[in-house]
Amino acid sequence: MLLKYQPKVEHLKCVVLTPKEGLTLPRTMVTLLPGTNEVTDDEWKAMRGNISPELESKEIIILAQKVSAGRGKVGGTRAKNLKDMPVNLAVKFVNECNNPDTLEKWYAEITNEEVRLAITKKFKKLDLELPEDKIPETPNESPMSLEEFESEEDEELLDDEDEQEDEDVDSDDDVEDEETDESESEVDYSKMTVAELKAACEERGIDIKNLSKKDDFINALTEREE
Repeated sequence: MLLKYQPKVEHLKCVVLTPKEGLTLPRTMVTLLPGTNEVTDDEWKAMRGNISPELESKEIIILAQKVSAGRGKVGGTRAKNLKDMPVNLAVKFVNECNNPDTLEKWYAEITNEEVRLAITKKFKKLDLELPEDKIPETPNESPMSLEEFESEEDEELLDDEDEQEDEDVDSDDDVEDEETDESESEVDYSKMTVAELKAACEERGIDIKNLSKKDDFINALTEREE
């Protein structure tokens, strides 16, 4: 929940949080600095009744926005945290923030480049050091031992060899099928030249001494097939 604290004379304001059933309150009060401040939803509920005069006098105002659902569309969504705000408003609220803790929180959770740049510039303007980027936790990390790694590499190598053998067998089968198809297909000897017929006879061991005409070669080949 974003709040803007704008006192007539700049000073810090400490607001007591009144415990209520169902609220989670890790602290007993919040400190508001002039400009943009952020509190949790539970803290807002716990402090709401304690700042009624300031809300009435506009010394403290809420910065929640009704964000349009899109051009020409009716209604919208309620934005109350910086990450939910349109970029131009988010940058404005960052520039008006003087709370180091709030800026550090935003630096850790905001991913939009333009807003993040505005946060970085605000840190420099307030002469604050940029916080170190936190390394994300890795609960799914499962390191392998050297033995496990090399064992799995050997298994992968064997699998690759098996796959290659299967591919080789398939390719041999394809070649055999093609050869069978070719041998089984009928040859039209009438379209072959005498030289081709002569060669075909020699391949089949047919004696061609007494053959001279094309029909002689064709008849010899046909009789051999029968």
